Amino acid sequence: MSPSNLESRFQTLHEIVRAARMNLAPGPWDYLAGGTETETTLRRNRLALDSLAFRPRVLRDVSKIDTSSTLFGRPVRMPVMIAPVGSVESFEPGGGATAAKASAEFNVPQMLSSVCNPGLEAVAAAADNFRIFQLYVRGDDAWVDDHVKRAKDHGYAAFCLTVDTAVYSRRERDLARRFVKPWRTRASGHGIVPLSRTSFRPLRHCRSTSPSACTSAGAVPS
Repeated sequence: MSPSNLESRFQTLHEIVRAARMNLAPGPWDYLAGGTETETTLRRNRLALDSLAFRPRVLRDVSKIDTSSTLFGRPVRMPVMIAPVGSVESFEPGGGATAAKASAEFNVPQMLSSVCNPGLEAVAAAADNFRIFQLYVRGDDAWVDDHVKRAKDHGYAAFCLTVDTAVYSRRERDLARRFVKPWRTRASGHGIVPLSRTSFRPLRHCRSTSPSACTSAGAVPS
């Protein structure tokens, strides 16, 4: 589909959502549109976003509009980032590689989920883009070191350390559909570890071995 065709087909967000709903099977759609448990937090988040508003400004010179910004000193087209959605391959066969190509084309950063195919190396090879790696801190020190080194070697500019999930979340939409994401059926050693093994020790190790790459919260340059 050509860019001009896309522009004529999608002029509102509602049209994009409707097209996605029509093109996805029920299981992947519920995973994409839904949230954990009974989705109370999802509804609260929507209400929180709806409570924000742009301040109207009138009689301003809008002959020149510049939406560009910077992130970690790098220029970006607009203050927008492709979120680290796991199992993107459930929606698009190319998975993270397709997202990387879109990131490069539109000059916006991509944050790659650590549970997204075709893997961090293949995603890096797909496009010359501004990429950040979302690192779940689990496993032993060697596991963390391996993923940090692989990401740095393949041009990931920063890490986002995710520490809020000790066990896989309970998603009632998925349960009702009996839907299991492909990566969960393939997982071997990549499953999220029990709470007793998730501590600040791997974070401290990551910080000590690569202080410019990792921190105990947020994303920092590598």
